[in-house]
Amino acid sequence: MMITKFAAKARTSVAAAMFAAFAFNATAGEQGKFVGHAVLNNTKFHEVKTPDGHPYKAGWTGEQEGLIFHNGGGKALDKMLDRAHYIVQYVGDAGTGSGYCMKTFTTAEGHKLFARCDWQLNAKGSHGTVTLLGGTGPFAGIKGKGKFNVVSVSPVVMWDDIEWSWETP
Repeated sequence: MMITKFAAKARTSVAAAMFAAFAFNATAGEQGKFVGHAVLNNTKFHEVKTPDGHPYKAGWTGEQEGLIFHNGGGKALDKMLDRAHYIVQYVGDAGTGSGYCMKTFTTAEGHKLFARCDWQLNAKGSHGTVTLLGGTGPFAGIKGKGKFNVVSVSPVVMWDDIEWSWETP
């Protein structure tokens, strides 16, 4: 009797684990729209100034790190990004107030979603476009585009409203 109860529990645990592993697999051609709100912290910043008189003034590189919260979008892939670790690595030009960045979102399960952004400074922070580049696990091959708006709260802390439409291969 003890072995039978153990075997039943083991089968149930294996079935639950298999369900969890496959529950978030995207369907081919699936589409959705993610809406998120993130808190970011400046963790690295480096400025290289140009000689006096150069119109571009300086080049910037840096890194921001934080957490993104699912704020909209009903698909399982959208919900996987709730409370995902969020890293932004950027390169910018002080003369034009513009640049590009690489965004990496890592879910609690370890799946990664990769994106690129193009940004422009504004009075409160920056705004721009985001392009999904694929990822690991259920994000493999995903493509999409959207927009973001970053508002600086202090020289170190900011929030990011971000959204994109996506499609799986």
